[in-house]
Amino acid sequence: MTQKSSTASHRFTRRALAVRSVFRSLFSVLFLLFSVLCGRAAPAFTLPLLDEGGVRAGIESPAEGVSREASIEATLWIETPADREASLPADLRGRFRGFAVIEDFPEGRTEQNGRARAAWRFRLTPGAEGPWRLMPFVLTVRDPATGKTQDYATRFAPFPEPPPLPTAEGAPEVNWEPLPVRPPWQVVAKWIAIVLGGVLLLVGVWLLARPWAKRLVRAIREHTASPEERARLELERLLSQRLIEQGQIKPFYYALIDIVRRYFERAHAFRATRQTTQEFLASLAQRAEIPQSAQTALADFLAAADRVKYADLKATSAQANAATQSARDLVRVDVESRGKGPANAGKPQIKAD
Repeated sequence: MTQKSSTASHRFTRRALAVRSVFRSLFSVLFLLFSVLCGRAAPAFTLPLLDEGGVRAGIESPAEGVSREASIEATLWIETPADREASLPADLRGRFRGFAVIEDFPEGRTEQNGRARAAWRFRLTPGAEGPWRLMPFVLTVRDPATGKTQDYATRFAPFPEPPPLPTAEGAPEVNWEPLPVRPPWQVVAKWIAIVLGGVLLLVGVWLLARPWAKRLVRAIREHTASPEERARLELERLLSQRLIEQGQIKPFYYALIDIVRRYFERAHAFRATRQTTQEFLASLAQRAEIPQSAQTALADFLAAADRVKYADLKATSAQANAATQSARDLVRVDVESRGKGPANAGKPQIKAD
């Protein structure tokens, strides 16, 4: 009794499982049919790509055309004889112009009435500007039995363009005229500090460079002056030191003799500053352009100055001033003798002491 009830229970279980399997299969078929009917709407436009030698190809989309606001889905299909296989080129993504290819995947292959249809789905995002098109490409059809292949070139496929954008009317919403913007006080203070610093720097440079510039100008003017002009400038510089008033008579005579020697050296082009008094007078005696009277007066001046320098002769301020005037007269007489000639040069009245 127990064995019979167990066998009946097993039979009931097998029948229940079979019925559940049938219902599950029927539900799967209905769901697949519903998905196909709902997922693939009727195409709004179809672009023929190829119709040659029993091979047809096209691209279709349920959208009305290209939209600037949303992506569109397009299906590329190829129909061949059932014993042939079609394949797309590897660079097909780059053939879409005006689009960004978001995704692509094969939909599969179906056969009916001796024909085979292979399809690929593309999601395309249009760019802001067209034209939007699928450029020609080469698809390959292969015979699996023999391994032979044949290439077909597709046609140019322009997508339906979106309606033109509306023309803007009325005044612009944005006023492009520049607005005056005051700089912050930190920027103003920074530039004021920079300007004041630059002015102070220029003033400081001018104050520091002014004495140097004056000395430079004076040195240039002195070195480009004539021998008598340079002697006059050197004599004025010596007198500005006020050595006579300070009682420094001997240093004054040293400097005064050097001024006279340098004048004759520059005026007559011979070495005078490194010679003794006798050598200096001997060199002058060989110069025909210097008159004898001038040489005699110069010899008296140098002899009187040497007595102060080397014989410790005490000279007074009046004698020092007279020696200064004698130096001036020596320069003047020599200039006049070089201008009028030795024959017309008069004897100068020069006092050495």
